Amino acid sequence: MVVLTLMLFAQVMECPLEAELRLPPVPEYRPVELSKKAASKGFESWGGAGVELSRRLADGAVGLKVGTQVVLLKPMGILGVEGVATVDTKPVGFRIYRASMGYGSAKVSIQKTSGVYAAARCGGRLALFDVDLKGPVGVDTNGDGKVDVNSPAEYARVRGGAFEWDGRAFVLDRVDWKRQVLLMREAALGPKFVEGEVFTDFAYVDRLKETRRLSGHGSSYTLIDFWASWCGPCIGAFPQLKAIAETHDVKVLGVNGDEDAGAASRVLAQFEVLWPDVQSTEPGVLFDYRTRVGLYPTYLLLDASRKIVFRTESTVELIEEIRRVVPVKKAR
Repeated sequence: MVVLTLMLFAQVMECPLEAELRLPPVPEYRPVELSKKAASKGFESWGGAGVELSRRLADGAVGLKVGTQVVLLKPMGILGVEGVATVDTKPVGFRIYRASMGYGSAKVSIQKTSGVYAAARCGGRLALFDVDLKGPVGVDTNGDGKVDVNSPAEYARVRGGAFEWDGRAFVLDRVDWKRQVLLMREAALGPKFVEGEVFTDFAYVDRLKETRRLSGHGSSYTLIDFWASWCGPCIGAFPQLKAIAETHDVKVLGVNGDEDAGAASRVLAQFEVLWPDVQSTEPGVLFDYRTRVGLYPTYLLLDASRKIVFRTESTVELIEEIRRVVPVKKAR
């Protein structure tokens, strides 16, 4: 019984919640337009939709009132301020960019979101999650005290992503609001994505809606490109990948980290990318790839046996390696 208890305890990590609510690093905001109002001497004021914004002319200090509550605003560096208010028992985030508040403006737009994060401390690491448990989650896996929203290893835009630290992987399980703890469940680490490892075979659907298998690439090499529609370097590499795929015996398979499949599809259409592309949640074997991919783009070059022969985040290094090891296509 004692052994079983220890095993169960090892599978769940309890992370104490922090009292402070935070705004999402990559939120979906909607603008709220406020109109100029009469203000007391030394102040400017705008209002609308139950929100009142004021600025002290002497030093530019900004105040925000939502309904009857005064919102505590915290600085966003030189960009502006942000805060969280409670509206109909739900936390609502507000962001006010200083650049949008022109002195003497008749109207001012601020940004509002219903997505608000709670924070917890997991073994000394910061964890962020949407209070409604519907949004993306993040964990400070490298221990630098913050969650890097540009790292798939630290910030999962698709719910259910796994995070690895200290040789173990965890997924968000649930929140015990009564005890004020976030429960992280231990998960399998999965493939390591290292050179020499044989990549797991899986099925995917190509552009003609036909089901293919990774093992069906025959004698060709395979390039797996982990990318996202919001990643500039990933998109900038498309012309080089298209060129090398035309001259060398390598099949490209894209794996995008977008929560919205349509966003990736639009980018692929814009740049006339014709190779197959799947979301990180499909197939399931790649669902927790974030534990092994810390940056976009990340490239895995596989030989005909699906063995990983090269891994890099550099497009230049990738092209050089393909030219070195992949046969040139025979002229027809």
